[in-house]
Amino acid sequence: MKVLIHQHLEALSLFAGIKGCSLVDCESGLVIDSAGDFPDVEQLSEAAVEFWRIHARQRQNFAALGSLNLIMMSFQNGWLALTAFPDDPSLLLVAVTQPQLVDWQGWLKQARTLVALKT
Repeated sequence: MKVLIHQHLEALSLFAGIKGCSLVDCESGLVIDSAGDFPDVEQLSEAAVEFWRIHARQRQNFAALGSLNLIMMSFQNGWLALTAFPDDPSLLLVAVTQPQLVDWQGWLKQARTLVALKT
């Protein structure tokens, strides 16, 4: 299964505009696997879990907006995107992107195919 996850992360990291991505355990904050050219993707991913935890603690305050699809953070030199692993809220998918437009609908659609790898 680890090989399949890595192959899927590799495919996601090759998506236009994506520099790197990783799968992170939300509880421990440890990276399970990562892919892409961005050298600090694992360090960034481990730190990014904190943003996800804040949302989890404050979830009830955002209920009027519906379920969360994607957290986007824009920095001077790039963007950071966080989304839940399909069917397993204990896992987080993190992407580091170039400061340009990314087809987020397409990327999320491909990312959500990870559910097939879990079974």
